[in-house]
Amino acid sequence: MSGLHSTLSIAREKLDEMEGTTMNNPGHLTWVVFGVLVGFGASFIFGDLIPLPPDLYYLIYFGTIIIFFAVYIKKTQLNLTEWFSRRLPWGILLGLIFGALMVQNVLSRPETEKFTGLYLAWLIFWRGLIYGLIDGLLLSTFPWIVTWRAFDAEKKPLGKKVAFGLLAWLFILVVTTAYHLGYSDFRSKKIIQPNIGNTIMSIPTLVSANPIGSPITHAIMHITSVIHSPQSELFLPPHRE
Repeated sequence: MSGLHSTLSIAREKLDEMEGTTMNNPGHLTWVVFGVLVGFGASFIFGDLIPLPPDLYYLIYFGTIIIFFAVYIKKTQLNLTEWFSRRLPWGILLGLIFGALMVQNVLSRPETEKFTGLYLAWLIFWRGLIYGLIDGLLLSTFPWIVTWRAFDAEKKPLGKKVAFGLLAWLFILVVTTAYHLGYSDFRSKKIIQPNIGNTIMSIPTLVSANPIGSPITHAIMHITSVIHSPQSELFLPPHRE
């Protein structure tokens, strides 16, 4: 038993050391740069440079981002259970509240030609739920969690939490801008609109300090867009002429 106890103790020390290289280490912010490159690269190469059918593009985009997240989780020893369980009710509640605000925003815009039947059901799942969750994780949760871990903000007093939250918001804007610049129609003043929208949709995660809040809001917005205005020139890029 003593040998087993010693082995477990060594294992815990190793995990603490690995986590220590991530938490309270500003160099961890390098991952934001990686996120910028992956987000822009995916949208530019597969969403603009190569004119793929939208659903094929989404498949490649989803796969690219999931692989990127998997690498980040493995390389930095991110404990998903621990991070997603923190203040989970608040994350879900705020995600739903701000999701309702985004529903109002989408419905306030003109309707477009709509889809129906089984194809609509498929689009709600694929372009609504999955696309929304992936976008929320990349554009909101990822920059926040990298910032939070880089400065070990969870252990800081409220004032510093607010300061690091504002810093995370700046990185959210950087990643959001880079990702949308991959689409040709956002290389204009139009780029302001997704930044305003994602600032609002990032509030659930920034306020609750839980990763799930903003992806919930993103998914609700995407689902509403699929139903109300699937041909919109603002939501659900890429936009084909």
